[in-house]
Amino acid sequence: MSLLLKCLLAVNNKHFNRYKKLLTGLVLLLCYLNFGIQSAQAEGSRTLYPSTAPVGSSRANLEWRTDTYGGLVLRRTLLKVYANKDEYILLGSSAVGVNSGNVRVYNPGRVSGSIGSETVPGTADFVCTSQAGRGFISTRQQELNGPRAISGGGNPNGYIPCYYQAPSSGVYDIVFYGPDGDNSSTNATPTGEIDLSSINNFNDQQKTSVAAWDVTVRSSDQTSTTDLNGRLFSYYLALFTGSNGRYLNFPVYPVTTDGFRYKVELRGTDPNGFVLYGNQTGFFDSDGISPLYHDILGADSQLANPQGGVSLARPQYATFFNSIDTNVLPYVERYKRDGTLEGTGIPLSPIIPVVSNLQFNGTAGGNNSSYSTGGTLSFDSNLAGTYELIISRDGSNFDPTNSQNRLLRGIMPTTGQQAINWDGKDNSDNYFPVGNNYKVRVRTYGGEYHFPLLDAENNFTGGPTITMLNAGNPIGNTRGFYDDRGYKTIGGTQIGTTGQVLCGINPPNPALSDPINGFDTASDNRKFGQSGNAGNAGTSCNGSFGDTKGLDLWTYYPGVSEPATFNIINAVNAKLLLLKRITRINNQDLTDIVDGRSDVPNDAANYVPEPYASEDNDDKWPAGYLRGLINAGTVKPGDELEYTIYFLSKGPNDATNVKFCDLVPSNATFIPTAFNGNTPGDGGLSGADRGIALAVNSSNPTVYFSNVEDGDRGRFYAANESAPSSCGTNSNGAVVVNITRSPDLPNLAKDVYGFIRFRAKVK
Repeated sequence: MSLLLKCLLAVNNKHFNRYKKLLTGLVLLLCYLNFGIQSAQAEGSRTLYPSTAPVGSSRANLEWRTDTYGGLVLRRTLLKVYANKDEYILLGSSAVGVNSGNVRVYNPGRVSGSIGSETVPGTADFVCTSQAGRGFISTRQQELNGPRAISGGGNPNGYIPCYYQAPSSGVYDIVFYGPDGDNSSTNATPTGEIDLSSINNFNDQQKTSVAAWDVTVRSSDQTSTTDLNGRLFSYYLALFTGSNGRYLNFPVYPVTTDGFRYKVELRGTDPNGFVLYGNQTGFFDSDGISPLYHDILGADSQLANPQGGVSLARPQYATFFNSIDTNVLPYVERYKRDGTLEGTGIPLSPIIPVVSNLQFNGTAGGNNSSYSTGGTLSFDSNLAGTYELIISRDGSNFDPTNSQNRLLRGIMPTTGQQAINWDGKDNSDNYFPVGNNYKVRVRTYGGEYHFPLLDAENNFTGGPTITMLNAGNPIGNTRGFYDDRGYKTIGGTQIGTTGQVLCGINPPNPALSDPINGFDTASDNRKFGQSGNAGNAGTSCNGSFGDTKGLDLWTYYPGVSEPATFNIINAVNAKLLLLKRITRINNQDLTDIVDGRSDVPNDAANYVPEPYASEDNDDKWPAGYLRGLINAGTVKPGDELEYTIYFLSKGPNDATNVKFCDLVPSNATFIPTAFNGNTPGDGGLSGADRGIALAVNSSNPTVYFSNVEDGDRGRFYAANESAPSSCGTNSNGAVVVNITRSPDLPNLAKDVYGFIRFRAKVK
């Protein structure tokens, strides 16, 4: 990815009380001549600022100093160059021999540590000033012509280089010191001149930077003037123009760890202090792991503590200055998203992403899931990196930003089968409704590359232009993505207003690219800000749109699956406990408590065996609620018995459509007038006999139902009358109650309890 940081920082220099810095993340990948990339015959500042530079272009000096950008990347440039054993590395700069100005070389493997904060040994394997009279670039012509031969002949208009013969094949680390040496954070006073016409480009006013610099590899023949290009790269470049209004126009060539190569053109970018580097993430979400794919919003220009706990990601990719020499590929180190070393070697050809075997595994078996229970999505990927699962509400719209769809995005740490859990909700946090043939699709990101802009107040060109060089991108080779709208972080912090463009003067219009096909990065679609030097408030939301923000720009090669289908079914994922007791004989209420414990032998009349004992003992029954007996002892004809059926909703979902039926015992006759005179009723006929009672929770009054089919929820079916099928054979009468009914009681939520009651006379 690439990152462009442009921030205002307070400094202690009396001439610069504030300065802007532009942090640009870039990745330079291995570029082959057979892909049509023209080879620039240079390795250094002559590559970035050739004689053919566009009119009005400016120069940025190369820096080595002790402070950092955003506390993440040291403000220095650590160059790397590949050389075979016995080849020569030729070196020079406009600061060699000026006070502490120098060039230092470190053999392969001596520099260690995470990208951006490496440990550089105090003793170099070679220093340029050890060869007297060599290594100073004193004119623009010498810069453009490059080094003379080591022997002194050939290329007479070039500079006289210092040189180091490689003791082994590998990647050497190169450090350029400005006149202030290696232990300073003083701002230089660069002129920004392409033609180097001012003496300040060659004297001590370069301070912690160098205006002109060169790293050239040649054969072991000291008379050779043939440059071996495509050997020089860096994981990050710290550069300084010294002022705004100095526009940069040069390309760089990033390469991703999976082999995709890009050309990134700074077409009129206006930074001050800045660093170019590339990675796979851009910005991290608040968990420090997930890619953000949005902008970050800071309180000031440093952006050291972005709002919502989001953060920058370290450099990750190599950046070359020319078409790469393929001999370098096995030696290029690959870094993880956190900046730590993963391994060595970049593939010669890009790894095209392939997604296969997308499946939905539902909670109700196969591709079926019960409402609100979600499911698991699985697929196979041939590469590690970012995945994007889109669940479509209508089966045709796969817009990841659609509120009724669901976006599931994350990181695949390894190749092979991936399993992603879904909670059943859409992007608005509502459950997908019951329905059939929902569709899900997955995209994986090959060659993912980001170019965020930090504190870049104005951008009238809409750049940079990003071009994929060594593959035919299905969405277009200059396509990219951005989303400048508000969002909520994983941690729950709201940044701006979701769905609306973030604050700032003259924001981009539109506020986001097409979320599926992107936009043309060669266009000016994402231009923003004000003219001139305006808009630099340095406080959140008060300046131009880019002020105090990190603006992400990214691209990738999509690997896309065929859609998979699934269904959401209306399975009642609920449980209801039912316990029956005799609670009254004649006029005497029975207050005994049968709770499932066996304090007497197991053949006792009121012992409740397992598994029913656990239901009796459920802790959601109120204390003393389950009164009554299972066996009331000896009764005689004419005795009146009261039957109570207790119920408890056990979840996990609400119980709906709860209909109850209990058959009258064969040795008893239903008493239709059992509750006449009791109130309240439940919508039955006025004056009708009432033989059925219902109670829901202890806080609600018991209601009494008539025995006929009317407006209440209860009904008695006489012997042999056609009753609901759930009752079974109705040979002696059936009591039926609709416990749930809209709108008064549409469902039984978890832990809701109650009872149904009726009376019968022994025959």
